[in-house]
Amino acid sequence: MLSIKSALAKPFAKIIFNRIQKWANNPIKTQEKLFQDLISTAASTNFGKDHDFISINSYSDFIKRVPVRDYEALKPYVEKVVKGQENVLWPGKPIYFAKTSGTTSGSKYIPITKESIIFNTLSEISVKLGFASTTIQDAIETKTMWGGYMWEFVN
Repeated sequence: MLSIKSALAKPFAKIIFNRIQKWANNPIKTQEKLFQDLISTAASTNFGKDHDFISINSYSDFIKRVPVRDYEALKPYVEKVVKGQENVLWPGKPIYFAKTSGTTSGSKYIPITKESIIFNTLSEISVKLGFASTTIQDAIETKTMWGGYMWEFVN
């Protein structure tokens, strides 16, 4: 018999696992949708306008308009954001900045937005619940410890 915590976690983890499987089974479609969402969201920013995001409809359009560059080349944009200007690299203003140690060319400021925190947190939760879903099922079938989790069963 599963503990109450395990019994409640299993259905929730299964829902998350099924959602992950849905996009994982369609990786190209998933990546194209995410790409288009990011491009359309950033189209009204300074960076988006400077690189004509409004006309980007494919990855090949993107690589034609947005050159690969290092932090130093992006620094003028970042400096505007650090000074408080809105809608430079992403809509609005970041909620804070991560500061690197600057081993190669001094400190670097990485804008952290509300959306990036939410996205990263939800991604982490989804991965853990997806893992837990399969872990719970494996533990039930084998009655063993799996992935660092110990499941106790009462016969």
